[in-house]
Amino acid sequence: MSYFRNFSDFLYQSPLASRTSSYDYIRAKNIFRRAKIRDDIFQAAVAFDKYQIIGEERPDQIAQKIYGSSQYDWVVLISNNIINLREEWPLSDSEFNSYIETKYTAQELGEVHHYETTAYYDTRGKLIVPAGKVVDSNYSVTYFDYDVEDIITLSDPYTYDSTIDTFDSNLVRFDMDLQIEVRQGKSYTVNPVKSVSVYEYEIKKNEDKRNIFLLKPRYLQTIIDDLDEIMNYSFSSQYVDRSTKKGDELRVISPR
Repeated sequence: MSYFRNFSDFLYQSPLASRTSSYDYIRAKNIFRRAKIRDDIFQAAVAFDKYQIIGEERPDQIAQKIYGSSQYDWVVLISNNIINLREEWPLSDSEFNSYIETKYTAQELGEVHHYETTAYYDTRGKLIVPAGKVVDSNYSVTYFDYDVEDIITLSDPYTYDSTIDTFDSNLVRFDMDLQIEVRQGKSYTVNPVKSVSVYEYEIKKNEDKRNIFLLKPRYLQTIIDDLDEIMNYSFSSQYVDRSTKKGDELRVISPR
């Protein structure tokens, strides 16, 4: 991952017994500095494309496909705020099976993890309950709908009565030829709920990780320039150069 090549260095006094003086320093990457995509780009939906990870694709393989080089795997990761690849990237089939076998018994995998709604529509196609909402097993919803078996068509002209505000639970449709279709409505109570097993939950959680966002290639150089700027040091008492800082000479002050 070339990402760490962009990190600035820090010189700290050598703790090794083999040091020859208090002025011996060790050079290390300053891993406490962390870059991110700047907010104006990260919050712009037009700067990213949706992408679904295929099979056992790795970040470096996706970077090669999208940006032409595997060294930009870090762009794939910071575009999705991924820090822990093991926890936040989809597991391969073998890794997933190993994870399942380690974490659960066969009996536990078949147990109910939670309940969620299934999509439910009324007779007119209006969505009453969306799918995927986590609920209790006894969740129910009551809604008003007309009875498809009880439709009366009146051919007499209709005269509007301004004193009537409602149609007493009737749904009325007016046709161009002045026919009136009166549909007797009533309330219905439904329980559109299904159980989700522990195994199903783990599969979905792993599969959901396949849906990521990728920075569009035309913004790549901007991100690289930003990273270079963020990782460089500004002037201070510890400043050596733009990519290097030096720790205090503590042993010169308090030798041991």
